[in-house]
Amino acid sequence: MKTIHIYLAAAALLALGACTTSQNATRVSGAAGTASTTDKTSTPQAGKTHKNPTAAKPAKPSKNQAAAVTGEQLAGEWTIVDVNGTAVGEREEMPYLNFDNGRLYGNNGCNILNGSYTLAGSTITFSKVASTMRFCPDADFEHAINVAIGDGTPRTVAIEKIGHESYLYLMESNGHKLLTARRHNMGFLNGQWQVTSIDGQAIDDEECNIFFDIAEGKVHGNTGCNYFNGDIYISPERTNAIKLSNMGVTRMACPKTAQETAMLVALEQTASAIQGGTDTAMLLDESGAQLMTLKRSTQQNSQE
Repeated sequence: MKTIHIYLAAAALLALGACTTSQNATRVSGAAGTASTTDKTSTPQAGKTHKNPTAAKPAKPSKNQAAAVTGEQLAGEWTIVDVNGTAVGEREEMPYLNFDNGRLYGNNGCNILNGSYTLAGSTITFSKVASTMRFCPDADFEHAINVAIGDGTPRTVAIEKIGHESYLYLMESNGHKLLTARRHNMGFLNGQWQVTSIDGQAIDDEECNIFFDIAEGKVHGNTGCNYFNGDIYISPERTNAIKLSNMGVTRMACPKTAQETAMLVALEQTASAIQGGTDTAMLLDESGAQLMTLKRSTQQNSQE
C-alpha cells in the first residue's frame, strides 16, 4: 500500500497555498452538524480459535452517551474505511485524515488535502481546507470526503474504541455518518516477546524471541537458532490484522531445525494478533486459529 506521509503532503501543498484562487487547488465545502460521542472497549478472550472479522462494521455511536473528544484522542492518522455508508475497500491509495494540533493533512483517495480545524467538545469545524486537482476516475468517494470536511462546517465528531481499533465518526446533526475512519491500536505489540508455544507445542527456549517495532513497520528476532528480520503490514480493511513479509533469515546450522521451521511457517501464516493479557499476546492465522503465543520479555520488563 502506498503511504503518503504528512511531510510529503505538506511539501506538496507548500506551493499550493491555502487560497481558493490557486490554479492547482480548490477549497472544499459542506453542510452543518452538531454533537455526540461514545467510548466502548471490548477485550478479546484467549483461546484456541478467535473470531477475526474481515470487514469494518463498527457499532453506531449512542446519542445517550455524549462526551467531549479530546485533542489527544483525535491526534494522529486515521484511515477512512466508509463514506456515507459505503465501504471504501482496500486500495493502493487509501484515503486518510491526519490531525495535528489544529492542522489537518490527508488524502481523499486521489488528492492531497491540507487545512485547519478547531475542536470544541464533540464538535469539530474545518477551515481553509485546500485540495490538489488531480483527476482519478476510480475515486467515487472523493467528493463526499471533501463535503464532510468542508470549510466552516461544524460536524459531530465521535470516537469509539472496539478491541484493538479506534473508530472516528464525522456526522451530520441528524446522526447520519458522513464518514468512518479507523486507527489500529496494535501498539501493544511493541517491544520484545518470548515465544512460549508454536502450533500448540510448548517452547522453553530463552533464545526464541520476537521484537516488534510497529511505528517503523519492522520485526526481527531469533528462532532459537538463526536471526530473522522482516516487514510489518497492518491492513486497514481487517480488524486486528497484521502481516509479516519480506522475511530474511541467517543460515547457521543447529540442532533446533524443527523448532525453527515451525516458527518461520507460523510467522508466514500470521494474519492477526490479539492481546491475551497484560503481558501475553497471540498470533493467529486467517481462520483465527492460534499459531503462536508470546510472553512479554522479562528482560524488557526489568529495563522498564
